[in-house]
Parts: sequence; C-alpha cells; structure tokens
Amino acid sequence: MNKTLIELFGLDPEKFNEVNLTLATKDLTSTWVFLLFVFPLAAWFFWTSLKRIHLPLRKTFIITLRIFSLLMVIFIFLQPELEFKKKHTLKNRIAVLVDETKSMSIKVFPSEQSRIDFVRRAFEKNQDALESLTNIFQLDYYLISDQIESISSIGLDGRLSPKKINTDFEAVFSDLKKQYDDKSLQGVMLFSDGADLTVKPETISSELLTILASWNSPIHSFQAGSNHMFKDLAIEEIDSAGFGFIHQPISLTVTIGASNMGNRNIPLVLKDGDKILLSRLVEVREGESSYPVKIEFTPSVLGKHIYSLSVPLFAGESVAINNRKDFQMKVIRDRIRVLHLNGRPSWDSRFLREVLANHPKIDLLSFFILRTLDDDVASPTSELSLIPFPTNLLFSDYLNSFDLILFQNFSYKPFIDKGYLTNIKNFVENGGAFVMIGGKLSFQGGGYAQTDIEEILPVNLGGSLQSFENESFNLELERNLSRHPILQLEKESVANSSAWENLPKLNGLNVGLKPRKNSNTLASFTRGSNKYPLIVTGLFGQGRSLILATDSLWNWNFRQVGEGGSGRYYHRFWNNLINWLIDEPQTRLLRLETHKEHYEEGEEVLLRVSVLKSNYDPYPGAQVRLTLKARSGDTKLKTISTNENGEASHRFTPEEGFYTIKAETDSGKLKLEEKTGFSVFSETAEFQKPRVNETLLRRIAEITGGNYEVLTNKTDLSKANFENPKVETKTSSKHIPLWNNWWIYGLILIFLSLDWFTRRKSGLS
Repeated sequence: MNKTLIELFGLDPEKFNEVNLTLATKDLTSTWVFLLFVFPLAAWFFWTSLKRIHLPLRKTFIITLRIFSLLMVIFIFLQPELEFKKKHTLKNRIAVLVDETKSMSIKVFPSEQSRIDFVRRAFEKNQDALESLTNIFQLDYYLISDQIESISSIGLDGRLSPKKINTDFEAVFSDLKKQYDDKSLQGVMLFSDGADLTVKPETISSELLTILASWNSPIHSFQAGSNHMFKDLAIEEIDSAGFGFIHQPISLTVTIGASNMGNRNIPLVLKDGDKILLSRLVEVREGESSYPVKIEFTPSVLGKHIYSLSVPLFAGESVAINNRKDFQMKVIRDRIRVLHLNGRPSWDSRFLREVLANHPKIDLLSFFILRTLDDDVASPTSELSLIPFPTNLLFSDYLNSFDLILFQNFSYKPFIDKGYLTNIKNFVENGGAFVMIGGKLSFQGGGYAQTDIEEILPVNLGGSLQSFENESFNLELERNLSRHPILQLEKESVANSSAWENLPKLNGLNVGLKPRKNSNTLASFTRGSNKYPLIVTGLFGQGRSLILATDSLWNWNFRQVGEGGSGRYYHRFWNNLINWLIDEPQTRLLRLETHKEHYEEGEEVLLRVSVLKSNYDPYPGAQVRLTLKARSGDTKLKTISTNENGEASHRFTPEEGFYTIKAETDSGKLKLEEKTGFSVFSETAEFQKPRVNETLLRRIAEITGGNYEVLTNKTDLSKANFENPKVETKTSSKHIPLWNNWWIYGLILIFLSLDWFTRRKSGLS
C-alpha cells in the first residue's frame, strides 16, 4: 500500500518507505467553533430549504450533495497532508587526528625514519583494522597544528607532509569539541610527537586540563618517535628585550637543550656578524636536558644588529638547524651624555646649561672652572664646583661614555695636560661630537692653535692673539645651506626665513677663524669686505664637530622673551644642533629603510633610499649601490638611481634568514654609507625544542580514559576500544498537501452547481 501511494505521487520508493496522514493545522479550536456553531446553522438552512421538495429521489440527491460539500469544506479547513518518510541509521563517529607540524619530519635514530613515517606505516599496516572500524563507526580524519583541517581518508597518505609551524593542543581540542557539539563522538585517535610549544616540556596547561576533564570519550594517543637514543644540542630560547643601550651592558638568558650528549663542556659563542663578542663554556651533564645561561655584553655601535648564538654540531645529532639561533637587536641611546666645560660663569653659559639640564633626553655633566671677584655672578653658588678638576676620569677613564663634549669660553692649559687633547681627538674620530663656543678664552685665546683640538675643528685658528671683538651684529645665513637641519626653526621655508630675520642681534664674536675646505659655514657676519664665520660644521673621521664663534646666543632667549616673544627658537636651535652632532638618522645625507623590520617567507621587501647633497638639497640621479649580506655571504643586489626628489626604491623577495643591507653612494665629494637590518621568518620554532613530549601525550590519554602507546612497526590499531551506544535515527520527510488542490475546489463547485440546478428543476430559487 505504501509503495503504491509513493509511486502514485511520483516519488522514488528508494528515498521513502513510510506514509502517514497528518494535519497541517496545529490549532483545532477554530475547527470546533465551526462544527458547534456553523454546522447546526447550516443543517437548519438545508432542512428548511428542502421542505418544499416533494420528490423523495430529488430530496435525497440534494441532501447527498450538501453533505459532501460540507465535508469538503471541513476537509479544507483541517488541511490534511500526506507525510512520506525515510528512516535511516547513523554511525557513531571517531576523530582521527594526525600532527602535520615541522617537528614530525625529525628522523628517529637509528631507524632513520621520520616521525611522520611511523604514522604513515601505522596506517599502511593497519588497513584491515581501520576498515573494521569503518564498518561500525564513521571515521573523520583531520590534520592538526594550531588548528584542525578536515580531510578525506582517501587523501590521507598523500597529505602526510609536515609543513605547519607549531602545535597547540588547547586550540585543537577546543575546536574539535565545538565541531562535535551536536554529533555523537565516541572517541579520538591522536597521532603526534606532543611537541606543543605553547607549554613547557613535560607539562600540561591548566586550560587544556579543563578541556580534557570535560571530555566524554576516550582519546587514544599514539606517540610518533621517542627520546630514546635521541641525540641533539640546541639553542632553545633567547630571552632578550629586542633593544639595548649603547655603552651599557646588555644581559641575555640563553637556554641550551641537550639530549644524550653525555658529560662534556660545550662552547657557547656570541657573534655580531663575523665578529666574536664572547665565548662561554657550558657544562653539560648526562641526565639533564635544559641549561639556562646568563651572558652579558656591551654594544659600542648604534643601529640594528643581527647577533648569533651558536653551539658546535656533533656527529649523530638528529637536528642540525637548531645549533645556531640568530636574533635582532636595536642599539639605541637611552640618554645623550654631554660633558660641558665652562671657563667662567656668564649669561650665555647659564642659559645654555638650563637648556641642557632640562632636556628630557640629556644627562649633563657641567663644570665651571674658574670664579674670580670680577666674574659675573649670574650662576648661583650651587652650580659652582669646588672640587679638584677630575682630568683623568673625564678624559681617560670615562671619555667614551659621553656623546658630546662642549668647550665654552674655556682655556685648557691650567687644567688639562696636552696629552689628553689627543684622547679628545680620538674620541671624535671614532664617532664622538665636539663643540667649541666663543669667548675670550676660546679658540686662539684658549691656546688651541696647533693642538689636536684644532685638527678636529671645522676651522683653522691662525696666529692672531686678539681673537675676540665686542660688536653688535645680525647673523646672516648662507643661502645655499638653508635646508641644513641645524637651521630649521620652522618647517616651512618662508616661515623659517622669517624666524631667522626676526631674531635679536648678537654681541661679541671671535675673529681670525678660517673655514676648512670640506666644512660648511651655516652663518656669518659681514663687515666691509671681511666675512667672519659664526656657525661652522665639519666632519672628522666618523665624528662631527661645530663652532659657534660668539658667546651671546642667550639673547635669542632672554631678549626675545623680554620683547614679548618666545624663547622657543633658542631651544629649537640647540635641539637641532645636538641632533646633528650625535648623527640622528633624520640629519643624515643618505637614508635607508625597509617598510617593515620582520617579514614572512615569500613576502616582498620594500627598500626606500633618500640621498641629499652636502648642502641638504635633494640629489637627483645619485647612483646608489645596494649590497645584501646574509649568513651565506654578500650578494650584490643592484645599483639604483634617485628621482628628482632624491628618492629611490627597490623591491625583492629574499629567503628565510636575517639580513643586513648596505647602501653606498657619493654625494659630491662625500662617500656615504648606510646600513639597516631586517629578518625573514620561516618558522622553525619546533626544531628549537625537538624532544618528544611523552608526558603530555600520556596525560591526555589518562585524563580521558584512553590508551597511550609509542608507535612501532608492530602497532595494532584494533586494540583501540570505543563504545558504540544505541543507534540514533534520523528521519527525512516530504509533505504533500491534500487540501490545497484544484480538484477539491472543483468538486465543491460541481456539488453546489448540481444543488442549484436540482432546486431550479423543482421550482425553487
């Protein structure tokens, strides 16, 4: 009967095997109202309208028609429909998890099989066992790392190629639990080495414990690989801040991992490029696997550095890549250390000292050498040193701890031996900065002619003894050097020119100074046919020097404020001057940068270059040679040319590693060189801690009521037992309404038409 109805309605008997009559309407209240009130009324109407029909046959015919019509209306009101059903059974599920992270590629000694090979062979040799499970359960296959990826059992063997970065069991089991929230999961088969870097070795996180404690089915863990005879020496971790301060000790904690290395002393070597910074012996003993080592070094060069820590590679090690670990560190200034020596107190020295002392990034060490009855007492007694001048400490022991040395109206002869001037010269040549500020005791008046100090100055002193003149004057800027960073009091050129023109006059200048050939005279004073340099900059070795041939710059602060203005230009000038002297990146003629410091493997690196002329105008058409330095050696990238704005860029895609890139060019007669660093990561973190985490895999099985087993060539997967509770049923159905059809309404219309026709034949309306 069911099959006949199914075929009658044009349905496939293979898809449906059961038929039921149901009512579409859920609320029958209206139906009862209809039956209790409408039906009696209709019956009364039918009966009264039939009194005048005397032929029994006609009366019976009309009653029949009306009864059928009423039944049809009730049929429509109830909304009956046929429900065709198909009942089928569902299998309980088992999740099969296979670790596909990079640590699974590590070979197991002495078989020389990788950990993933043990998993692959387990599947190959247990095909019958897996098919038996498939007959009872539905097996869902997943590849796991820090997430889960569903795959078919057919494609499993072809996908077993470890390539993911790291394992995170907390994320895996959390996602798996959500995946089977409304499904019957009866167990899990886990194939992994347990190398979860989110937890410490031989531990399990509280979060993972919480997830596993609420797990309702067993997790059988199958360990791929073993620590037995696993030989490895590794730099596991480097705990560093990522930056350090120049001339300040930097402390690192390095964790060395050792497995089956016996008892021996291991040399740990720290390098900056090819330069060895330190070497330390680490005592390794059998039975211990982790060795934290604290090391300390002091950087002497600013900028980005790529350091490397390494231990030797011994024969028989399972992993070679983890014997060296590179890390990047940015060496910066924590503070700008300034040594200020002043021959006698003055308004100029007082205002300068105030600027330096209140600068948030400057550590100031200031000495007033001399005080006489005739001295200006603008500086309070608290600022005057009464201790012996520490010559040896300043110019020998701690000289290289300073960034900038300032001589202001200071004669060295009574206090500093001439030999110490050589130390100052070497200090500048190796990257330090030196400033001499004008006054009667500066330049020739301080006895600096034909000394090592004169060599580092951007001017020649000459032989004149009278070197200082009292005269009021306006400072004049050199037009061709208007872009120099020291002269930028305002960002816009028009506003900047206006700011310089409105500065108060100065009073007093040193004369007889002649700028050197490669120096830059930023400002001067013209009197008649004579031109006297006032602000001159120069380079000496790797360092920078500057002279201010006046002691009256304080007017830019005091008098400006006194006239209702602001002393901000005085402060800004000194800030610009210090930035240029200490060689801040924004003051360099050649600038080199990458748009990021860290890249992923395969990501394109964008290199930007900017070249300025010696007068700080853009340098169009400058030829910039780029050299890329990696662990494997130097690589000539290419030579690029700057555009009309003095800018150029280069894109390239390097492989994994740490890189230093060098740019070289000629700006006029200056040979410029700039370096920067970046890193490209292809994550190999799992190789830093390659040991199998037996504890973690064992605990996962124990907590969930599963079994723990180390995979071998004899592993039998059929021993993994799972409960198989009562089979759940799921019903697929299709509803076909019986009332909502044209023929139902057609029959009602026919019955009513016949009723009307019969009544007309009987003489009724």
